[in-house]
Amino acid sequence: MKSIQKAAGSSPGIGFRHLQSLLLFLCVMSGYLIRVNLSVTIVAMNPVINSTDYFRELADHVPIFGWTNSMRSVLLSTFFVGYLLANFPASVLGCRFDNKTLLAYSIAVSSLLTIISPPVVYAFGAPALVAVRFAQGLSSAFMFPMVHGIMSKWAPPHERGQLVGFIHSGIQLGTMVTMAVSGVLCSSSMGWPSVYYLSGAFGLTWTAIWLFLGAGSLSTHRFVSQAEKDYIQRSLTNTVDHDTRLSDTPWKSIFTSLPVWATALAHIGHNWGFWLLLTEMPTFIHTVLKFNIKDDGMLSSLPYLTMFVLQIPVTFFADFLNKRKITNLTVSRKIWNTISMWGGTIGLVILGFVEDTHLTIIIYVFIVAIGCTSNVGFNINHMDLSPNYAGLLMGITNTLAASGGIIAPLFVGLVVDDQTSAAEWRIVFISGAIVLFITNLFFIIFGSAETQPWNSLKNKDSLKMDNTKQEVEIVG
Repeated sequence: MKSIQKAAGSSPGIGFRHLQSLLLFLCVMSGYLIRVNLSVTIVAMNPVINSTDYFRELADHVPIFGWTNSMRSVLLSTFFVGYLLANFPASVLGCRFDNKTLLAYSIAVSSLLTIISPPVVYAFGAPALVAVRFAQGLSSAFMFPMVHGIMSKWAPPHERGQLVGFIHSGIQLGTMVTMAVSGVLCSSSMGWPSVYYLSGAFGLTWTAIWLFLGAGSLSTHRFVSQAEKDYIQRSLTNTVDHDTRLSDTPWKSIFTSLPVWATALAHIGHNWGFWLLLTEMPTFIHTVLKFNIKDDGMLSSLPYLTMFVLQIPVTFFADFLNKRKITNLTVSRKIWNTISMWGGTIGLVILGFVEDTHLTIIIYVFIVAIGCTSNVGFNINHMDLSPNYAGLLMGITNTLAASGGIIAPLFVGLVVDDQTSAAEWRIVFISGAIVLFITNLFFIIFGSAETQPWNSLKNKDSLKMDNTKQEVEIVG
């Protein structure tokens, strides 16, 4: 019976690949606790003069600042400048060095920088916080390339939606927790600094657990069973279980690949829409909808809670359709990506014109929630195109996509002069809708989930051996 099960490639059930997925889920959650905290705390750090929040923070001796809208935009964008600059070098280093170790350093450094943020900004002001956020962007750039590089060696193709999609749902949970808890903490006597101390402590705790239980590949894990190892290795015939050599990297093939560029553009469009809502909605809710700071956090977290809850059934359903061959991988990736991005396009257009507060909230929840379907769209397409270079591809597309996180808040700062003006916010929302529509259209036309010819390291090795044999024959 065992031999029959092995021949059929049956799953050994819950195993260490699921533990890897859980640990990396918590990693992404930690990364977003750190990444998102400024989006919420910046409101508490700059309360409206003579407002209730202003006098409460003065009474609690919580440091407050009077930054201009331009400075706020710079602070929100600076993280992504470092993130953009370091993503590609990080992914290249991931091809050469142990992904597990690089990931641990990434989260540990980001967490320490988070913990020192309050005393640094209090002592040295906004320029110092700009420097800290830039450094956090540099260190955080290692996260997703390492995650994809690791899971390309752990996730069977028919389980990628569930295992990797679950990891990406850490984005929503981290965002949700930050927005919900930050609003409460900022309104407490501990004030906004407590947000930074708690999120930094969480990251350092995760690092310690990861170093003990995590692994960059099957061959380096101390506890994985032989049955699970065999099951994973049988399914990953196009993947090598060791770090690739930079000299073998098919750079020209990667940068001239239309499917790679389709994934990159989808990534750019998604990030533009995601960070537009994430960094600016707390301000929009506070200034246009007139909610106080505590309600801002709770309300802003609602879409990400909905997105997180929706994520699990979506990934299981997507993998179910693929296993039953109702959809092939390419069709599946395009369908789910379109639901996310063109659904978001429709939502942003409507959001720009509605005036009813309750309807605005419903649409906001809708746009963010359906974004989870992109986690079984472009977000795991890197592993489809090239399991051996999944981390590198993520680094390339993430580098380009970081532009969305930089430009979106700067664009808002340029367009929105009066933060209470619904007409100025309308321009912002419609512009985001156009970006989502165009980038997904390119993905539909040129995207693919077929493993690309340049993925195969075996072919290269075989070619070298054939050339060597030919040389020997000639000499003979």
